This record gives sequence, C-alpha cells and structure tokens, in this order.
Amino acid sequence: MGQKQPGDTNLTARHPELHAGPVSTDIYWKPELYELELERIFKKTWHYVGREEQLLSAGEFFVKELPTFDFSIIVVRGRDKKVRAFMNACPHRGNQVELAECGKRSAFTCKFHAWKYDLEGRLASVPDEGGFPLLDKSEVSLKELHCESWQGFLFVNIQDRPNQTLKEYVGEQGADLDGYPFSSGTSRFQFSGVVKTNWKFLVDSFCETYHVPFLHSRSIRHTMAGPDNPHGRAVDVRLKGDHRTTSVWASLDYDPQPVQKLAANAAATSITSAVATTQELPKGLNQTRAENWAIDVTVFFPGLVCVINPGMYFTHQMWPLGPDRTKWEMTGYLRPATNAAERFGQEHAIAELRDAVLEDANTLERMTSNIATGLIKEFHFHDHELSLRYQHHTVCKYLGL
Repeated sequence: MGQKQPGDTNLTARHPELHAGPVSTDIYWKPELYELELERIFKKTWHYVGREEQLLSAGEFFVKELPTFDFSIIVVRGRDKKVRAFMNACPHRGNQVELAECGKRSAFTCKFHAWKYDLEGRLASVPDEGGFPLLDKSEVSLKELHCESWQGFLFVNIQDRPNQTLKEYVGEQGADLDGYPFSSGTSRFQFSGVVKTNWKFLVDSFCETYHVPFLHSRSIRHTMAGPDNPHGRAVDVRLKGDHRTTSVWASLDYDPQPVQKLAANAAATSITSAVATTQELPKGLNQTRAENWAIDVTVFFPGLVCVINPGMYFTHQMWPLGPDRTKWEMTGYLRPATNAAERFGQEHAIAELRDAVLEDANTLERMTSNIATGLIKEFHFHDHELSLRYQHHTVCKYLGL
C-alpha cells in the first residue's frame, strides 16, 4: 500500500493518441450524430439487463425494457438451466407475450390469442390449429436474442450476428475484475428516471471528481476531496480497450459524524466515511494499491457504469431516448444484512448515495439546454477528467469524426 496524496497532473500525457486541448461539443447535441450513434454504437454493442441471481431455477424469469430500442425482452432460465433472452412479442401478430415484471412460469402464453411457448421459446400450442393449414409449429418461436453472462451479469446483443462475444467485449477490464464477489450482492435497491440530457453527460457526471469540492460540498467533499486533496484529483485513471476505470481518492483522516460512523461500522460500507480495507481485491480494483482509495468507477462503453468498493457495488445504466433525453437506471447490490445494525448501516449508505447522485444530476438539464443552442463550440477537460476525454475520443472513433 502507498500513495497518500492524489494523482499527479500527467494522466493524459500517458496516452499519446489523445490530445490535451479543447474538444468539439457536437456529439453532445446534434441530432444527426445521435442517429449515427444508434446505428454504429448502440445497435452493435452488448447491453446489461440483469443478474443471474434473479433466475435461480428453471422457469424463473424477468421482463426487461430496452428503452433505446422501444421493446422489452423476457429473460428466463430454461429446463436445461440455460438462460435465454427473447423479444417479448408473439410471432402471431406481435402482441406482448408476458405482462408481469417477474415470476416463474412453466410456459409463456400470449393473452391475445393464447399461443403458448415453452421455456426455450418454441411454439408449443395454438388454439384451433387446423385454421392454419400451412403452419409448422416447429418453425415458429419467440425471437431469441444473443444472451451471455460475465461474472453473473447478463448481457444481450440485438444483432443477428454480434461483432464480438461478450468475453471479447468486456476484454481486459472485465478480466481484471475477476475475483470480486459480485454474486454475494443479492440484496438490491434501485432508482430510475428520465433525464432531459444527452447520455454522455450522464456518464460524464459519474466519472470525474474535479467537481467534488464544489458540487458535493455538503456531502462527500470531506472524504473524496479533503484538505490533502483540495482539487478533487483522482488516484488514477486507466484506459482498457474502449473502457476505462477511475480510482477515487479517499481521506483516511476524515472524522465522520456520529451517525455516519455508527452506520459505516455496522454495515462496512459507505461513500461518505472512508474506511481502510484489508479485503483482498482483484487486480482491476484500486490497481495502484493506493492507501487512500475509496471506490473505482468502472465504465463499460458506451453506457454502463459500475461503481465498486469492498462493501457493495452499484451500476448506472444510460439508455439514450434522443439527443437530449436519457433513461437512467441505478441498481445497487449489497450482501443481505444479518442483523438490524447491518440493515441500518446499509439503509444509511443508500440514503447518502441517493443524495450524492441527485447532486451529480443537478447540473445536467441546464448543461444540455445551453449546449443545444450550438453557441458553445468546445469543452475544456481537466487532466483528471481523462475518462471524459476518452469517452469523447471513443465516440468520435465510431462515428468517423
């Protein structure tokens, strides 16, 4: 362990493919570039939809909306124990097959004309089948999407032939997280909403700590940007393929308020009370092994942000709805509390996290309306806003800009 001071101002210089000057704002507001993003990025990538722990036995399912594409999917564990994802649409005339959010079924039956499908998506029965003289049930099934799992995270790809496997997609960054106990986080909480902002603004808001001393002056300022780190510098930023991770600095000298201290000690997790950990971490978490480390903000391009510390992890998922609208989903995962004290600590951590995230979102709609005027031509990124610069670089790469 080492490094009690925040990172140096030479992060961008490590990457000669990136320049340190201003960048164009065009990708944050122009409708034609948003349409290009849909075609070249979102329709071709893998999208996180849920966890394997939600589907422990055959027949268990959940329905997941894919807001960017305006349809939902059924994710189900089959009798053969394999997890599959199907478009929630009956091939008869396109009606949604499953209306419940989750549950357990032996088969899926469309409420329109009662066409029935087994857990593997095959058409099992049709009322008055004789009225379809050319129907061959063996050739009709629910539309299956490619569905693969990484560390228990279930992803789908809407392409008929994905350009890469999920393992190839998560790449080095995914491999470096091997060993983190994701599967133990079976206690879940969630917040969501539609924000009038570009999806990249939402991703950006969680991926730099330059704003912490100011925007979070009443919440996490003293733990992530205390007297030893007045400008909110990160510990490190690592670029891996199209993805990146920011290691966030923590003040071990911070003396939490009494209730904060009680909650952090009870639950062993907090974002406002920095606590040193002896837990063995995978290579990709706190990769510099800095002593003053709080969390890692791990981004899987384009829109999945996974924030990880030893006690819990949570995801932000951004679903673009337009150049200036985004569906935001935040899901947290904790180990189930074993007593009332742990439950209190966890609920306290959730409340503090909620407040910090609301502060993060505070600026987004005003930024979006200003940039959409086209009058602000460039952004100027700080060296420790490297994650934002790299997102801009990666989007432009896919758009050919």
